[in-house]
Amino acid sequence: MSELRTDEEQAEIIKKWWSENGTSLLTTIAVAVAGVVGWNTWQDNKQATGEAASAVYTQLVELSAQDSDANSVEMQTLAEQLKGEFADTAYGDFGGLFIARIAADKGDFDAAATELKALADTAENPAVKSIAQARLASVLNEQGKADEALAALPAKADAAFAPQIEEARGDALFLKGELADARDAYLRAMEAAQTLGQTNNTLQRKIDSLKTGGDA
Repeated sequence: MSELRTDEEQAEIIKKWWSENGTSLLTTIAVAVAGVVGWNTWQDNKQATGEAASAVYTQLVELSAQDSDANSVEMQTLAEQLKGEFADTAYGDFGGLFIARIAADKGDFDAAATELKALADTAENPAVKSIAQARLASVLNEQGKADEALAALPAKADAAFAPQIEEARGDALFLKGELADARDAYLRAMEAAQTLGQTNNTLQRKIDSLKTGGDA
């Protein structure tokens, strides 16, 4: 499942979203609650926590890029550290996404689905929620649970995550035998990907195969 292997790209999208939306919100709250001294202390602690979490996350990404089964135990440990020690930061959610990915790579789709459903239900960051929804649907598709996959997806996808969400929607519709609707979803996914400057050969093959009603 390619959508389970794009953590680095998704992290950059989330960081961009957070820099544009999260900082102003946190600043407003902090200024209202704390004085100048309290604000500076909060900022220092926030920076220290962020740097520590970033260091763990960087290790995790580097191990994941090596794509070696020998790294799975260490990756699991780091992902759980992110989720546990930095639960109040976006990195905690990254840990959850990695835990789900590791489980899916091992074929433990039940565990992956449980992790992703929790994120989809509780993540406050819209970017994390979108990623979790797309990946949850993909895992459910792997299990042949097309109706549950469709239910896990938002009716309208955020533009940044439309390629993954619409492809997962197309896969679910394909499983249900609704080939025309599946192709429409794949076409929406491809259009969204092209708008973002992305290429997806697997998605193109799915579209091509449905031109004459063939198998994806």
